[in-house]
Amino acid sequence: MPLKSDIPIEVTLEKSPTGTWVVPEYPRGQIQPWQRLWLITGVTYLLILACCYFVRMPDRQSIERKMVFAITEEVKRYEGMAFAGESPRKIFENAASEGYAVWIAKLRSTYQIGPEGKAGFDRVEKEYRDALSNLPTERNLGQMICLIAWMIPMSLLYAAGLIVEWIRRNSRAIRER
Repeated sequence: MPLKSDIPIEVTLEKSPTGTWVVPEYPRGQIQPWQRLWLITGVTYLLILACCYFVRMPDRQSIERKMVFAITEEVKRYEGMAFAGESPRKIFENAASEGYAVWIAKLRSTYQIGPEGKAGFDRVEKEYRDALSNLPTERNLGQMICLIAWMIPMSLLYAAGLIVEWIRRNSRAIRER
């Protein structure tokens, strides 16, 4: 059985300007193995951040759902058995199909919620309008946070890779002297 030291190792050597034989370095334009790892890590991390962004960020439909269910809670304050046995999906579909303003007016007349319910309905409407007007700002802010949350760790990881490569290159040069 051959020993491990008996197995030939193939090494490519180049002659340096001083006349000594040296192991060639990576060409400058070639991507090094640690850079490939950094690239794969960066793409994976970016996909994870993008998924988290899309799951976390509200859209118009989620804001409308929140408003509809806030209205149903407001109606339940005055008529405790309102919407008993109705599915939330059906409530939302009814509100969307009728139009929210018409649906709210119909609820107020059906359950006879007079002027005493005005403050609660006005509060819900104000929250709804504020949420819709803040939606573009929240999205832009979320995108900026994701961009910064990607850039800082990835630039630090790349800098660490450069430092390790620099140390490895210099230690090789010192050993060759």
